[in-house]
Amino acid sequence: MFKVNYEKAREEAGFTWDVKVYIYSLMGLADISLNELNENPTAGIEIYKDKYFNQMKEMFGDYVIRPTTSTPPVSYGHINFLGVPLVFPKNEGEVNYEHQHKSLDEWIKIIKNNMEFREMTKEGKFFLSYREKLQQAYPNRYVFWNMSYEGPITTAYELMDVDFFYGLFDNLEKTKEFLNILTLNTVEYTKFHHRVNNMAEFNKDGHGICDDIASMISPDMFEEIVLPYWDMYFSGVTSGKRHIHTEDHSYKTMKFFEKVNINTFDPSISPKLDPTLIRDNNRVPFYWRLGSFHYTDLSVQDVKDWVYKAVEDGASNVFTGITHIMLDPDTIAKVKAFKEAASNAKNMFDKGVSREEIGKLVSVEGRKKFWAQWPESI
Repeated sequence: MFKVNYEKAREEAGFTWDVKVYIYSLMGLADISLNELNENPTAGIEIYKDKYFNQMKEMFGDYVIRPTTSTPPVSYGHINFLGVPLVFPKNEGEVNYEHQHKSLDEWIKIIKNNMEFREMTKEGKFFLSYREKLQQAYPNRYVFWNMSYEGPITTAYELMDVDFFYGLFDNLEKTKEFLNILTLNTVEYTKFHHRVNNMAEFNKDGHGICDDIASMISPDMFEEIVLPYWDMYFSGVTSGKRHIHTEDHSYKTMKFFEKVNINTFDPSISPKLDPTLIRDNNRVPFYWRLGSFHYTDLSVQDVKDWVYKAVEDGASNVFTGITHIMLDPDTIAKVKAFKEAASNAKNMFDKGVSREEIGKLVSVEGRKKFWAQWPESI
């Protein structure tokens, strides 16, 4: 198993940056709504046409990263294959799921009887057909079947709703039995998902998982309720690097990440955190995101300051994603400022310039703003 040397982890991680193009920006250019995309393969074929990504490059530059051609993103593919129907909103909104009202015992029985994923659900078949149409339209591209899955704690919440949290106090041993069988099941669904996508079931290099609800587990229970199941999951799918995306943590929970050999950490949009809190409370290399909505109240100089201050304070990667609300000239200029600062910081970093020296590029006002007024000012 790959073992992280936390004494050198951040040094070895270096510094990188990304500007991703999210499908919502392509949908904006194509004037296609989310419910159209979710229900109509023709809409999917349209947004992935070269002309829309070429427009993005014309607006922002060649540095932007093209999204993988895929079926619409569905976070609840796993629970759908456990019998949970999906909900397709008729207006704007992501594909959701019907909330269930089953007991721990009922779910344990259901999961035990569904440890092998051999047959497609009706929703799975729909998106498999969707993928086939995308593949026919783009025969020279890899097309991803995006009926996805979440980490063990998030999946437990999806199945049990708030009763999951009650169970931690009212029926702890049964809840742990549920988490154990659910985590094993998540491993099996991950392997199934990989098979459908022509990927290796077990990735020797590494694997990542999203588990946002884990941050809602008390620090006093984190080692007992979260860590064993993260470790079980990762051990089932990889012997390599472990990446975790888990939102809204505090310094009291992320300090445990080293215990399960996490290689990189994406805190996403977490108002409880800033880079200094992450840096000072664990040694895991971490990403730092500038969200689409953040740009509204930031100036061009603020964006540059944000980047340089994040580098100074330990971020191994800074990234942003372009959505449909970012296609106006003012925001385009701010994204270009992000790229300019991030590229400059990387060039300096790669030449051996220290984080402290890079931090000297932060303006006086920026030093006041980040992080004392972040995110309160947004």
